[in-house]
Parts: sequence; structure tokens; C-alpha cells
Amino acid sequence: MFQTENLNILYGVQATGNGHITRSREVISALKQRGHKVKVIISGRPGEQLWGMESIKPFTLMEGLTFHTRAGKVQKLNTLLNARPFQMYRDVHQFNASDIDVVISDFEPISSRIARKHGIPSIGIGHQYAFNYDVPMTSSNPLTRKLIQNFAPVDLGIGLHWHHYDEPILPPIIPSIWGRVSSNDRSILVYLPFEDHTLLIAKLKKLPDLNFVIYSDQLPSGYESNITIKPLSRETFPKDLELVEGVICNAGFELPSEVISMGKKLLVKPLKGQPEQESNARVLHELNYGTKCERLTPEVIIRWYSRKKQKRVVFPNIVPELVDWLENGQWDLASLGKLSEQLWAGIVPEEERRSEFKEELKNMPQREGSVQVRLI
Repeated sequence: MFQTENLNILYGVQATGNGHITRSREVISALKQRGHKVKVIISGRPGEQLWGMESIKPFTLMEGLTFHTRAGKVQKLNTLLNARPFQMYRDVHQFNASDIDVVISDFEPISSRIARKHGIPSIGIGHQYAFNYDVPMTSSNPLTRKLIQNFAPVDLGIGLHWHHYDEPILPPIIPSIWGRVSSNDRSILVYLPFEDHTLLIAKLKKLPDLNFVIYSDQLPSGYESNITIKPLSRETFPKDLELVEGVICNAGFELPSEVISMGKKLLVKPLKGQPEQESNARVLHELNYGTKCERLTPEVIIRWYSRKKQKRVVFPNIVPELVDWLENGQWDLASLGKLSEQLWAGIVPEEERRSEFKEELKNMPQREGSVQVRLI
């Protein structure tokens, strides 16, 4: 049991994908609001490529480890050649951790190794830690799992996923920024940062009956036929996500989680050679939460768009309970399992909620002059 009212926390954020930043932003903000001191390390992406970081500041930017991609595929040789393990070694050994009580890592390798070097308790919070447990994987060979488990090793990994698989896994962390969820028919948001956007636009132009909003750091903002190109922005992206009918994206974790929670159509193209994304695409398909594709073509998009509306799963805001658990200080699998059971107990698909609500309404005694409620 490790308990204190004012924790000094080192929080590591892997910035290779925006999902790590999005969910870390929620947890870090909640920790600071509770009075804890949080030092943040961000690694895996150059500073000029970061956006929407104001609420995480101040933070220390370090190089860390990342992967290199080209045209929607991981370039393993370039990833290996561009790795700088000696720089990471220096960052780990030069960091002053004398005042740190606990390290929390969202799959960030430097912070997790600082914890090991100094014997500081370490906790992982992120989707990748779900792969420490028995969850579906496309590439389920022992080497793949070993690589994921040793990228940012911690004492206790809190995995996040779309299903618990009878393991101490928690639901996704959904940002508390959504307003009214609406849907503009025939409007599609596209976020595929690892694809060639010039080729992508050429494909989308062949679908004039659909309107696309593409977020791109490869092309200048503007309009092309049925396509609107926008720069990456934490202000406009959520607004567009609320309004569109569907989303086309890679098979990361955070954005599909948000799309599922909003009940919008979802088409994912996993980053080839990235085991996490390939496994995510499989799970989305198996749970009927989205459609996966290996190649994105106009024909694939039309077939996907023609399918029925996606079912909605309303995930709870798990951050308050997660921070309660952290403050309690009993950081073990038994207490994590109890937290997992508690959080999953209240999650049911939207159609089940509507069915239960209809049954409740039917059984409610109607008083004279009362207003009848009808669900459509």
C-alpha cells in the first residue's frame, strides 16, 4: 500500500500517435486538479510536429523511440537505422528523479526506464498494456508480444481496450469535450497521417456524391472538388468529428474509441507492419464496431458507406475512478481487477439502453394529465 495526498509524479507520454497525447491530457489534468505535482516527459516526435499541447505544459521534450513509415507501411530498416539508443541512455541516466514518488507511462520508454533505474514504482496507462493479457492479436507470435511488453516496461500495466476479455482491462479514456452529437449525411472525416495524401485525394475525387474533410500536415489548407483540407487543430477537429456521418482513419485506439462512443460509421485501414493496429482492426471487426480494409479504394469506401449505421457504445468517464485508484495506493492486480469490474458493469450498447428505457416507460404508472414520452 502506497498512499499520499500529494504525489510527485513523472508522467511519460509517447507522442508517436496523437491518441497517447489525448488520453494523457485527460489524466494529467485530473491529477493536477487533485493537487498532485506532475512532471511530463514527451518523446517520439519532434516538437514542431506537436499540436494542441497547451494543457500539458510545461513538459520536457526528449527524442525517445519511434517508427518510420512510408505510404501506410512501417519501414523497419529506416526505423532501426534512425534509432538512437545512446541518446535515450543519456536521457535516462541524466534525469534527476530524486523527488519522484511514482512514474506513470503512456507507453513512453524513457520514463519507464527512469523508474527502473531508481527503483521507483511504475504504472502504465495505455492501450498497448492490454497486450500483456490474453487479448486477440493478428500477429500473436511470442516475439511480437515480447517487443510490445519491453518497449516501455512497468511494474503494473493498466491496459485499455474495447472489451475486457475477462482480464483486468479498463474501458477507453474518452475526452470530455463532446457537445451535441449530430450527423451530416454524406459527410466523412478522414484522418490518415501515414498515407500519401496526394494519392488519397485522387481517390476521394472519384466519389463526388460524398463530402470529405481531410486533416493533413502534408498539403496546404483549401478546397478541391468535394474535399476540404484542414490543418491539424485541437479546436476544429472535435467539432468536425461531432458533425460528420462517418470517419476513415488508421486502426489506432483513441480516435476509433471516440467514433464508437458517438455511434458514427467507422472504416479503418491498419498501418501495415504495425502489430497493434493490425490487431485493433481485427477486434473492431469481431465486435462489429467498425469495418476494416487492407487497401483504401473508391469501391471499398462505397461498400462501407452503404452499410447500416454503426451501433453506439457509450463508455463512461473512467478518469475520476482511475485517479481515485491511483490515490488509494494499492497498486496490484487484485485492486485493478475490482476497478475493471466496476467500470465495465455500466457499459451496454445504445440499443440495449433504449430497450431498457422503453420497458421502464411502459411500466411507469401514468397520471391523468401527464405528458406521454415516445422514443423514435
